[in-house]
Amino acid sequence: MLKCVCVVLNYNDAKTVQEFIKRVENYKNISNLIIVDNDSTDDSYRILHNLYKDNSKISVIKVDENKGYGFGNNIGVSYSWNKFKNEYTLISNPDVIFTDEMLGMLLDVIRKKDAAVVSGVQLTKDKREILDKAWKIPTIFEYIFNNTKLSRIMDLTSRYPQEYFSNSLSKVDCVPGAMLLLNTMYFKNVGGYDEDMFLYGEETTLGYKLKKANYSSFMVNDVSYVHIGSTSTNKVLPQASKKLRLIYNSRLFFMKKYLKINKVTYFIASKVYTRIVKKVEKREKV
Repeated sequence: MLKCVCVVLNYNDAKTVQEFIKRVENYKNISNLIIVDNDSTDDSYRILHNLYKDNSKISVIKVDENKGYGFGNNIGVSYSWNKFKNEYTLISNPDVIFTDEMLGMLLDVIRKKDAAVVSGVQLTKDKREILDKAWKIPTIFEYIFNNTKLSRIMDLTSRYPQEYFSNSLSKVDCVPGAMLLLNTMYFKNVGGYDEDMFLYGEETTLGYKLKKANYSSFMVNDVSYVHIGSTSTNKVLPQASKKLRLIYNSRLFFMKKYLKINKVTYFIASKVYTRIVKKVEKREKV
């Protein structure tokens, strides 16, 4: 059997993590589970550690500082590799529901295609497909202006056309980070997630790094999983303006570091993003 370890992050949400573990603990396609506590400010780590300390299949580890989604998952992947030398790693949010059969199909694809990443179709809690089930590496123009009035007259979403997913398998650039299956070594070869990004944009950055290294990513279109919602994120970032600010900071970072934009382009992007955030902040005060 292919060895696949599941890495799941926790931040002040032990209950959701426990529910997740109950669902997947006995899946035959998961050899071990790694819970990474991202420096929770409540009793999450103590609760989870005490609950699973005698379970040989489950490890609970803690980072000393919350440096974001990418950093926490990198810690989990490194811990898993050092301990189990697992060929594949499943990264999943705790508020995700999937079947063992679905994971088995992903493992079959990642092995046969020698892929770096595979994922299924993400559904909302009411079982609707999300719009951004996979996307292309955005251009600089798309990344700057896709939330402006320009998007009303041209497609700036970086989405693939719907017909692109008509077959059972589609080669893509980026997949959502709520649940994805990784080739552990390929992930490590590109340095994993960029740890300078705290939250948002990690999937695009990872997709860029993998594509540049000539690794492949695939969507398996006839399997799906349910993502209930950003439970821990919403606790920390209840305001839309704060989320937007983080998103735009990540975009600026990505464009500067990876797309190598010049100072003028960076200035223009900053102005566009600041204007959008201020509009949202104004609406929140009403």
